[in-house]
Amino acid sequence: MLYAIYNFICKNVGVAIILFTFIIKAALLPIYIKQQKDTAKSAVFAPKVRDIQTKYKNNPQKQQDELQKLQQQGYKPYSGCLPMLLSFLILFGVIDVVYKPLTHIIHTSGEQVSAMVEEAYNVDMTAMFVNEINLSDEEISKLDEKGLSRHNDIVRDAKKILEYYNKNCLTDGKTTVDIANFKSISLDNVKVMNTAVKKIIADEYAKDVNMTMLTNTDMYKLTDAEKKELDAIQAADEKAAYREKHCFGDGTVALFNTLNNHYGYYKATGTDTIPFVASSSLQRELYALECYGTVKNGVAYKDAFSERVVNDNLRGQITELYDNLNFLGIPLGQVPMEHMGFPMILVPILSFLLALVQTFISNRNMAQNNPDTAKTTGCMKVMMYGMPLISLWISFSVPAGAGFYWAISYVFGIIQTIVLNKLYNPAALREKALAEYELKNKVVTVEAVKEKVVDEETGEVLTQKEINRRKLAEARKADALKYGEEYKDDDDE
Repeated sequence: MLYAIYNFICKNVGVAIILFTFIIKAALLPIYIKQQKDTAKSAVFAPKVRDIQTKYKNNPQKQQDELQKLQQQGYKPYSGCLPMLLSFLILFGVIDVVYKPLTHIIHTSGEQVSAMVEEAYNVDMTAMFVNEINLSDEEISKLDEKGLSRHNDIVRDAKKILEYYNKNCLTDGKTTVDIANFKSISLDNVKVMNTAVKKIIADEYAKDVNMTMLTNTDMYKLTDAEKKELDAIQAADEKAAYREKHCFGDGTVALFNTLNNHYGYYKATGTDTIPFVASSSLQRELYALECYGTVKNGVAYKDAFSERVVNDNLRGQITELYDNLNFLGIPLGQVPMEHMGFPMILVPILSFLLALVQTFISNRNMAQNNPDTAKTTGCMKVMMYGMPLISLWISFSVPAGAGFYWAISYVFGIIQTIVLNKLYNPAALREKALAEYELKNKVVTVEAVKEKVVDEETGEVLTQKEINRRKLAEARKADALKYGEEYKDDDDE
């Protein structure tokens, strides 16, 4: 449905979520009306439920049997749970849409999405080197010790990769690439990094079939043999020089780990086959879309995506989608827990506060109009007291678009609660339900009065009171036999 709203009504994901929420609330309105009526009916049974639970607190089976009898009379203990269940099912659907906007909102094929994720890996990998290489002396001077170490690691390792490329990857017509002219996030430089990384993996795999990924390679980390050589070196400066020569620095390793987590990695299955293995991260489409839309120092990362992956038609759709994932300054594709600044933090906070407001309104209405149901309906308690905290946790943990839907859902829920209480007054519904219950369960004695029942032993005609007493005694005797209890007939009852 979000696809239809976005593509045919409004080209903004935030507005589409608002319209989607309104439509869903309207479609579920009959269920909420039924819940309102069922809650009123529950008030009729609440005292009886409480009496049964008190009377048979030491006999769970008997308690269950008596509650089942009430259900046959119209008692519905779980009637309030259906709306909550539907809300969660819809929320999970919205979360999936927000996690996979390329797939669900603009219907990009799975093959194209996979290619774009791989391309984003290569573009981001190139960018992480280029951005550090392009730092000015002034910018470098402002780095703290940790930042400077990271910068030095990345620049040094960029040189190492380019040296490897020049030595092992050049073919006829290709020129060498050095650090001085590796300063742009261009399609050519992306190809250089991609070629170098895949060549490193292929060469390592040819030497040892266990070396299938970059993280296994001699360049990425020290091998066992190199560790022994390093241990044999005594001087600290010589150890540092050896480590710099034989493996990536910590700053570079950390960035590659981030790339692997976001997008995936290349893995050798043969010396000539180095396929890309997508990450298991649910956010990989969002990371790819974010990479595509990134502009830094006037450089648009999307220009480094090849036409093979993103043709002109898809390029326009993706650019539009990236722009339209922003609503009132909030990037709906980002996760608040990863971006804690303003205005992103507003999404989980509003979701939590609106949940509290709805909880307060619902509790107040139930306490005023249906106090017995408020005491006995466990599922409703879970929804009321647990939902605000659940909303807060969910809104922090998933992309802001899902949290935004959650908040808007509460806005409509608050309005709906107020309106339904006006149109379907709980007190009036409860009185009506009580009258229906009494009418339905009224003891009909007309036929019994007409028919004369005679005691077989005395020959006396029994009164209706005596008939009812004997029926009650028989029922109690049957229950006593069923549960192994001693039955005593109380003639004076």
